[in-house]
Amino acid sequence: MLKSLFLPFIFLFLTLDNNLVSNLNGYNKAEAQSFKNSAGDSDWDLILKRYVIKSEPSGVNLFNYSALRKSSDDWALLNNYLTSLEGMDPDLMLKNEAIAYYANLYNAVTVKLVTENYQIKSIRKLGPLNSGPWKRKIIKLNTELVSLDDIEHKILRSKYKSPYIHYMLNCASMSCPNLQATSWKADNLEADQLMAATEYINSSRAVTLKTNGLQLSSIYKWFKEDFENDGGVLDHILTHANKDLKNAIERGVKIKSYNYDWTLNDVTDN
Repeated sequence: MLKSLFLPFIFLFLTLDNNLVSNLNGYNKAEAQSFKNSAGDSDWDLILKRYVIKSEPSGVNLFNYSALRKSSDDWALLNNYLTSLEGMDPDLMLKNEAIAYYANLYNAVTVKLVTENYQIKSIRKLGPLNSGPWKRKIIKLNTELVSLDDIEHKILRSKYKSPYIHYMLNCASMSCPNLQATSWKADNLEADQLMAATEYINSSRAVTLKTNGLQLSSIYKWFKEDFENDGGVLDHILTHANKDLKNAIERGVKIKSYNYDWTLNDVTDN
């Protein structure tokens, strides 16, 4: 009799205990993934610190692909870093952690592709008819092979729908937003995105004031729809523009042309 009275309580306790363990396991996996993600980027930070070089007065961050290619230790460091990223699950990460993860992965793969094919003069040479490497399924993500295009368009642009994604990705070209000298990190992601956007918009790579109007980076043509939530391309640019550029836009200067320089952002050529 006494045993039968306690059976429902025992069953309830076991159910609650199993749910608690399950929740804790999920929490621990997510926490472990978060720690692993933040700790793992230190190798990428070392690569960036050693090989990213700011060019003055242009403000373009160049990369020393030749020096990286000659350093067996740092080449191994880059490859080990990419292997560590393959072991992570971005689906377990918080939003900013996942965005930083994908951007670091994209940029590191790009550096690897250019370095192992050095001395190309443009990343577009890494594909037939100057098509580049972007559609090649060479990146292991969980159990799937994906391309750089998949990361940029099917994941980052499609899932997170932020114009600031464009300032995080570097295509190893002179007109691209800078490859930063530090990795992207979740903790200060928004501030770093704003800084990268402001830096790019106020450079001639993004906006040039011509006699007949504005010449913009082709990024603002290719991905025009990504800036609609900011009121359109010009309103987005206006948010980050310096005084001279802001005055020109407010006077009603129109977009007249677009341009993009695919020359490699190589320190030895610039």
